[in-house]
Amino acid sequence: MAVKKLDPADALAQKANEAEHLREFIDRTTFSGDQREAAGELSAVDQHPADVADVTMQREVDYTIKAIVEEEVHHIQQALKRQAEGRYGICQDCEKEIDPERLAVRPQATLCIDCQRRMEEGPRR
Repeated sequence: MAVKKLDPADALAQKANEAEHLREFIDRTTFSGDQREAAGELSAVDQHPADVADVTMQREVDYTIKAIVEEEVHHIQQALKRQAEGRYGICQDCEKEIDPERLAVRPQATLCIDCQRRMEEGPRR
């Protein structure tokens, strides 16, 4: 059975669609109510902090997840902008073409795999 390779441009469009659906889902479910609704309380004022600590902790985790999704959406939007400008798939560091297999897996990539590795390793001493 042959595996169909996804075109990088199609992968980017698919990734943009998925990220937007995830963002909408988070807003619709996680952030649709306030902390009182999440805790099932009429008021958060008369609650001891320890009584709502688990709800507060979960809300912090939710905000972290939302920030990660928002950052991903930003990277995808930047990739779509580069695509519209004809710069999509070009490494921002060495200006060589990014491997289409890399773009199929990570369509918002801005660096080729070699430059990405160098960046992640950091400066050498």
